Amino acid sequence: MTDHPEFSFTFNQFACAACRGTCCRWGGYVWIMEEEMIDIAQFRGMELGVFADTYVRAAYGKLSLQDRLIDGEQICCMFDTFGNKCTIYEHRPSQCRTFPFWKQYRESYIDLPDYCPGIVLKE
Repeated sequence: MTDHPEFSFTFNQFACAACRGTCCRWGGYVWIMEEEMIDIAQFRGMELGVFADTYVRAAYGKLSLQDRLIDGEQICCMFDTFGNKCTIYEHRPSQCRTFPFWKQYRESYIDLPDYCPGIVLKE
């Protein structure tokens, strides 16, 4: 169980194994730093330019992993929908590593427990 004192919930990371990757199916942006791109490209055995051209998009002056549209869902391009797992889990971007302890959820987490089975509200 992961706890951060400034949040009104804790996170049970073991719930991820039973989840179908809801956090990877939200669509939107998975911000990625250049160092993270280099790490992931090396992990996948790809040249950085090929990795970036294939899996990264620019948005709002930043870089993000691309989404794929599968059965009407926007899914992170690094998510394996058959195995319901992240294909780069040990190398995932910091945005993914810090979920669900994001600034926006400090005060407003009302829908988060509906999407993530790992959220445990504090008493």
